[in-house]
Amino acid sequence: MWDQLGQILPGFGWTWVLVYLRVQALILVLPGLGERVLPVRVRAAAAMAVTPMLAGLLPPALAPADTLATLGQAAAETLIGLAAGMGLRLLALSLDIATSAIAATASLSQLVGGQNEAAPHPIGNMVHLAGLAVLMALGLPVMLVQLMADSFAIWPPGGWPDADGLATEAIRLAARSFWIAMLLAAPFTLGGFMFQALSGVINRVMPALPVIFIGSPAAIMLALAALALLAPLLIAIWADAILGYMLPRAP
Repeated sequence: MWDQLGQILPGFGWTWVLVYLRVQALILVLPGLGERVLPVRVRAAAAMAVTPMLAGLLPPALAPADTLATLGQAAAETLIGLAAGMGLRLLALSLDIATSAIAATASLSQLVGGQNEAAPHPIGNMVHLAGLAVLMALGLPVMLVQLMADSFAIWPPGGWPDADGLATEAIRLAARSFWIAMLLAAPFTLGGFMFQALSGVINRVMPALPVIFIGSPAAIMLALAALALLAPLLIAIWADAILGYMLPRAP
């Protein structure tokens, strides 16, 4: 079968299959290329377009002789692709976590929004799309192709990755993602706490004043103004963390 396909597609071999499986698994979970708004056919076409280029960087591999070995190599490549892509996805989720905290602090999460990869409110959707647009403008596709090439240098096709190393890296990336989310949401959470504390003091001093009817619109307006001013800086910090992502080196 491989010989017949090699006659139709020059250079085709088992290496192409392994590369495609890993690249397709990567694209399914990557930020930007892995968004649900992109049709599955587009993501499959992107993986097929990148496969010949990456396969040319690797030595030819022989197809396994039995079905069990074939399934084992295919599963290994899919697992490596998902693991490599999920690391970047964990970092990307920090922006959605931060916007959810911002919206909840400023009472903006009560607004109705559509459910997608971002937080289910307009603030999260807007910042999520803005972050993806900035990443694309800064060269995210080139960075993702380099990430795929690095994955083959670290984990050659046909082998299994170190489970302990992947688990340790996943824990580190999850902690870093929450740290970035706290950093992005800190101005709004601290500002909201101070605003609520000040409202409580005013309510104790002037019990007859309807603080809730005055404070809630003021809190929303201040949060929107702060978001308009700080959104470029927050997206820049997040984009820098995404573009600086590197795969863990093999021990």
